[in-house]
This record gives sequence, C-alpha cells and structure tokens, in this order.
Amino acid sequence: MNHEIRVLYVEDEKHIRDELSEILSLDFKELLVACNGEEGLELYKAHRPELVISDIQMPKMDGLLLCKHILEIDAATKIILTTAFSEESHIKSAGKLSVVSYLKKPISLDQLYAAIQTATDALSSKPQH
Repeated sequence: MNHEIRVLYVEDEKHIRDELSEILSLDFKELLVACNGEEGLELYKAHRPELVISDIQMPKMDGLLLCKHILEIDAATKIILTTAFSEESHIKSAGKLSVVSYLKKPISLDQLYAAIQTATDALSSKPQH
C-alpha cells in the first residue's frame, strides 16, 4: 500500500468503522475517520486527503452528496463507495460522480485493497504540479 497518502474513511456503523479503521491505520500515512457525511466533509476540507472511502447510507449527509461536494472542491480526489444496498439508482449516481469503485457490504478485504490499489495507482499517475 501507499503509505504516503492521507485517507478519509466515513462510516456510520460503529462496529464496521472501528474494525476497518484499525486495519487501514496500519497502511497509510494518515487515516481520518468520520461517522457521518457532515463530519466527513469537515475533515476533508481541513485535511484534503487524496483518497476517500465512504458509505452511501448515512445520517446528516449521505455518501453521494458528500462525494459531490468533495469532487467540487478537488476533482482529482479518488473515491471508493461502500453500501449494504445494491440499488440501481445508487450505482448510476456513483458512476456519474466518477468514483473509483463501488463495493457492496459485507466488504472483503481483498476487494477493498484491490480498489485502494486502483485508486493509488491513479493518484501516482496524475501529473505533478
């Protein structure tokens, strides 16, 4: 994994958030963790992580709206969305937002790390300013 990037992880289910945060914190320079979309957006604005992993169904602000706001701030941010639902409308909305990956819960670590690798590969290939 790319230890040099900052990651924002947004998940409202505490047991999932705690478990995955513990795993992800070992692989990245900095892991920011939020429990809803509003908190996630505030952390994003304050720290500008290169990668965002977010649930879709959350209180206060859902993951799709969170991603829309993030991409308006920086369209180069890589986003991975997770959901317990397989609703066609969510998948279409996620596609319009150009997310890196859309993972259905329960998420396997293999799937998650493959999506993270895709995102970090895309980050490392973007032109440096």
